Amino acid sequence: MTSAPIAEQRLLIDLQDIDAGLARLAHERRALPVLARIETTITRLKDNKRAALLATAALSEAKQGATHAEDEVGQVVRRAAALRERLAAGGDAARDLTAIQGEIDQLGRRQAVLEDAQIAAMEALEAAQAESDRLAAEEQTIRAAGRELTAERDAEFTRIDEETERLRARRDELAGTISAALLADYDAVRAATGGLGVLALRGHRLEGGSVELSPAELARIDAAPADAIIHAEENDVILVRMDI
Repeated sequence: MTSAPIAEQRLLIDLQDIDAGLARLAHERRALPVLARIETTITRLKDNKRAALLATAALSEAKQGATHAEDEVGQVVRRAAALRERLAAGGDAARDLTAIQGEIDQLGRRQAVLEDAQIAAMEALEAAQAESDRLAAEEQTIRAAGRELTAERDAEFTRIDEETERLRARRDELAGTISAALLADYDAVRAATGGLGVLALRGHRLEGGSVELSPAELARIDAAPADAIIHAEENDVILVRMDI
């Protein structure tokens, strides 16, 4: 398309403002700070889960160790009790009684060692249980934080989506007043430049953008008919004259 009424061309300036707003909202939606905080929370939860699996394994091992230590102490205690009963009965020969007493003494020493081991096993069990409980509580804290962040994200999404919908409705309404050919020209330029479709030209000064106009190009623009659609030589952006 080579021409369109200048009033219609100027509608592209408003359309560009709306499109810039839509692009800003899309970027804001992708870059909400809460999204990074949610990712951090997800990472924390994954770390917690890995630690909880290790803690569960450690707790199971500690329970087995405590049970084994208790069983060993119990066996020694029962053996020593049986020998004491036998010793008290006095039915064995003196040499046997001496051997029995020696075994009782030996069992006493072993019981002391095993009880120390049992205490260590119980302490390990308590520590493993405490770590498991701590991680379980931490998981609940992380999940609660995650729920709060999700609610914050959803509220932000709702706000942005509502504003986006409002702008899209305005765009549709405005685009409906622009000829299909001019609108297609504008959209094609925006797609090629990554978002910039039109710039306002007042006299020889462009408003916004970084397009540079040479003296020869300015002379070409000055000589163009009032309804001519002018594209910048540098990047093909539509230049809308605001002073004619």
